[in-house]
Amino acid sequence: MGVVVKLASGGYRGYFKGTSEILAKRSTKHVVMHQDGNYPDYIETQEINELANETISRTIIFYANQTLRTIALCYRDFESWPPAGISTDKSGEVPYENLAQELTLIGLTGIEDPLCKGVREAVAKCHLAGVTVKMCTGDNVLTARSIATQCGIFMKGGIIMEGPVFRQPSQSKMIEIVPRFQVLARSSPEDKILVETLQMHW
Repeated sequence: MGVVVKLASGGYRGYFKGTSEILAKRSTKHVVMHQDGNYPDYIETQEINELANETISRTIIFYANQTLRTIALCYRDFESWPPAGISTDKSGEVPYENLAQELTLIGLTGIEDPLCKGVREAVAKCHLAGVTVKMCTGDNVLTARSIATQCGIFMKGGIIMEGPVFRQPSQSKMIEIVPRFQVLARSSPEDKILVETLQMHW
């Protein structure tokens, strides 16, 4: 998601939030706050080097392993609006994909979304009744695995895949995977193929 605002100092700034892994890859700089006991704190932006990139990745993994949904907050400045050199669509809007590039990463957030009361019990009852529960989520694979394990959906021997990977195998290969398939992470509308495959299989 993104929003563009006009700055009082001139120009425009676009603020973006979304999937940490995706927006982090689209960021070329990050915000750094310097703290010194003798001087007031000050903030600057720096290029994302190898060390910073590693720190970002470790932070995302750390949050995900705690069942936290990670969201990146970024911005990008524009001299004019619409931006020079960026094409608009038929409705005169600037496509999000064209804007969310060369971003400056402000930070990463970890949001806790606890399980609703009774979810684990409901999944257990489904299993007792012979109903197999499968989970589709937009979360990354680590967060998805953690939540699915808490729910009792992901169990030993099960398969967890991300949407882009799930869409690659042939139809026959998918049919082989489906019986042990339990969690689809990073899913999108394109992954309706999962439902279609399940319908064909059963």
